[in-house]
This record gives sequence, structure tokens and C-alpha cells, in this order.
Amino acid sequence: ASEEKIELHSIEISPNNCPLGAPLNLKLGFTSKIVVNSGIWDIKYMVDMASKRKLIELGRTEPKLYEAGKASQMEVSIPGIETSGFKPHQLANAGLVIATLLDGEVEVASVNMVTQVTKKDGELFRTVYSPIDE
Repeated sequence: ASEEKIELHSIEISPNNCPLGAPLNLKLGFTSKIVVNSGIWDIKYMVDMASKRKLIELGRTEPKLYEAGKASQMEVSIPGIETSGFKPHQLANAGLVIATLLDGEVEVASVNMVTQVTKKDGELFRTVYSPIDE
């Protein structure tokens, strides 16, 4: 997380240790150090291929006012990670779930969650790690 503008308290990721394409529910508890008038959390998944990185848009929250110094929560439910168009070997790698807090279109902070994708019985499974050691 960009330490300057927000302080991250908690992250809940569910389901986890599940198929890559499964729904993704994220809950972030944080305190913004500045007023964010039109706070939108933009969620993306980054596929890290050997030669290039590709971003998959996952979803956005509705604009919300986050007051400075006040504990806030963000919750978003994403129906799934759409990975058609990628080959399994491109996905079976470390990726990133990126949650970016925007004020309108201006980036305020970003939270990166390392995602390990492994192949089990021909199916891709994901484990998303919280950047906070809880």
C-alpha cells in the first residue's frame, strides 16, 4: 500500500485457495489520511507473463466520501476473474490482485495482493495473499 495516504488495517479475501475463475470478495479496512471526495476502488488482476504483463479489469466500487482520519471500509464482490484468451501456462504463475483507490480519476493509493496460481488436476487454483501479516 502507498503508505503516505492510507493506512491499511485489515484485508479479507474470500473465497481463497479456490479455482482461479471463482468469485472474489474483497473487504479492506483502512484509514485515509486525506479527504477523498469521490473515492472509487478500482480492482484489476495482473497476469505476469514472461515477456509482458496484462491487466484484467475486475470491477469498481461506487464513488464514496472517505473522511480523513476516520476508519473506513471498502467491500466489493466480483463475479469472477475472466481469463479466456489466456493459455493455462500463462496463468499458472504469480499474478497480482491490485486494488487502486481513486479520487475521481486521480490515484490516491494502491494495495497489491500477490496471487499464486497453481495447476491441480488440470484446473487452475488461486491463492491471494494479504500484504498485511495478520
